[in-house]
Amino acid sequence: GHIRVPMIQRDYAQGRPAEEEVREEFLNTLKGALCRPADDPSLPLNLDFIYGSVEGNEQTRFLPLDGQQRLTTLFLLHWYLAWKDDQWTAFDQLFLSEDHSRFAYSVRPSSNEFFDQLVMYRPAHSTEKKQSLAALIADQPWYFRSWRLDPTIQAVLHMLDAIHDKFCESEGLFARLLDKD
Repeated sequence: GHIRVPMIQRDYAQGRPAEEEVREEFLNTLKGALCRPADDPSLPLNLDFIYGSVEGNEQTRFLPLDGQQRLTTLFLLHWYLAWKDDQWTAFDQLFLSEDHSRFAYSVRPSSNEFFDQLVMYRPAHSTEKKQSLAALIADQPWYFRSWRLDPTIQAVLHMLDAIHDKFCESEGLFARLLDKD
């Protein structure tokens, strides 16, 4: 199905510059869980409460009422690790449907349009460890300058840079992220 953050929810906040402590703690927790051995007794990672409603019959959509911030960060981590491990086919099966993202925000149309573009974007790998993904994405022809005014998009770009800083030397974590066991 799809995940659509409903209009009643706030913008994505974990990526805001002012949320550094929350962002770092969550990314450290995610990285720690992904780097532990599969049989570690502290696994699986408990992401606490994520709840909402499901609508639709043939094409279901999950509308989160709580957990939107964590779900957005997890979506971005999937995108990033698919890029790192060149696992776009598996990523597309999860998050791409007819040139649209299966993860979307109803908060404002620009956020939704951005996620549609992001799921189809395949950045080239750089030898620069400290490459800014935000700058790379903002330099794409599909990136609208007006998106600089969308707080969700700006927080996403900031989070992608934070994920890059944390996971830039990782390998093979996309498969681990998808491993149901």
